[in-house]
Amino acid sequence: MINRRNFIKSGCTACLLTAAGVSLLEGCTASLPLIKADVAKSSDLMISPDSFLPGKGNMLVVRSKQLECDILLIKNEDTYKALYLKCTHEGVGLTPTANKIFCSAHGSVFDLDGKVVKEPALRPLKTFNTQFINNQIIIHLT
Repeated sequence: MINRRNFIKSGCTACLLTAAGVSLLEGCTASLPLIKADVAKSSDLMISPDSFLPGKGNMLVVRSKQLECDILLIKNEDTYKALYLKCTHEGVGLTPTANKIFCSAHGSVFDLDGKVVKEPALRPLKTFNTQFINNQIIIHLT
């Protein structure tokens, strides 16, 4: 026969394992394509639209030696959005998934518009202006 203490203990353990499993599953989603880019003249990143491979989604992670953190580039039909993957809470690099952006350090969550979904972060993510000129996506870093 199970006593009250063991019942509560096993119930709490089950809840913790379930919560941990959900968090791990969110982190196990397929990784997004990564491209490396160097800053061109006047602090811009130039990205080929061909980097968005057919059937691979509408998001890319852009990495540059000149930046502390990556940029999430999102294609919406013929426009592009660039979100800086640096948490506004304490400056930690973020992990993007197909649905949300996560901070592994303190648990902040952002939507794909850069807005805070879950604190402790209070401010939205930094965005960079983008343009499509001469068959190139330009991310303006300044």
